[in-house]
Amino acid sequence: MVDPAVLRRFSGSASRYDAHAHAQRLSAADLLRITRLAAGAGRGEPPRKILEPGCGTGIYTRMLLDAFPGSSILGVDISEAMVRVARSRIVDPRARFAVADAEEATGGTYDLVSSNATFQWFLSFDRTVRRMASMLSAGGALTFSFFGPGTYAELDAALRESDGGNTGARVAASAFLSREEIASTLSAVFPEWEIEDRRYRQSFPSLSELYTGAGGKGAPAAWSPGRLARVERAYRERQGEIRATYQVFLCRGTVPEAGER
Repeated sequence: MVDPAVLRRFSGSASRYDAHAHAQRLSAADLLRITRLAAGAGRGEPPRKILEPGCGTGIYTRMLLDAFPGSSILGVDISEAMVRVARSRIVDPRARFAVADAEEATGGTYDLVSSNATFQWFLSFDRTVRRMASMLSAGGALTFSFFGPGTYAELDAALRESDGGNTGARVAASAFLSREEIASTLSAVFPEWEIEDRRYRQSFPSLSELYTGAGGKGAPAAWSPGRLARVERAYRERQGEIRATYQVFLCRGTVPEAGER
């Protein structure tokens, strides 16, 4: 089950999500690259059935449809608002969408399970990876991009500095799993696995613009003008500008062919 606060935030911003999905688009493009390699290496042929947990508004769904024209895709997302946007934007007989908790997905067998920028929000990462692996056919692959704890590190530092070192003033990403923690799960589930570390950077005209979608505790709209000014001043003093780094882990796990199990 995804954190209810995360669900409310994403549902409330469904219609505006794509406009602020800079890092998600970059991670989707990089994820598609390793997904093509994993799908080809694991089976020797394109995947026929694909499950996309956390499909959101369909940004990555469209990439998968273009990359694997002979495949059918089931995109699931816990946010009804996100699924509604995806359905309106992708009218393709190969794609189906459902409102469901991807973390609790059961049933069905898929040649590929692939998810962009979603797994970091799951409350039980280890259990979800094991569940997804159990749904893969022989030679199938699980691929996903996972935002790491280094995401919004500049904002995290500015928040703590402006609040006198208060450790309660943190961005949500600071609690995301590390590469080592992800590797521990993948190595226990898959005989073949890999993690790539990517960093994307983006500049913003103001702190408020950056904070849209940043996932901090509280938002500038609820701050006093004084606090907003303090955080932005600390940010510019440390960085010289308002910029953000996104740490993204590109992850792959492949199950053996039937004769190799």
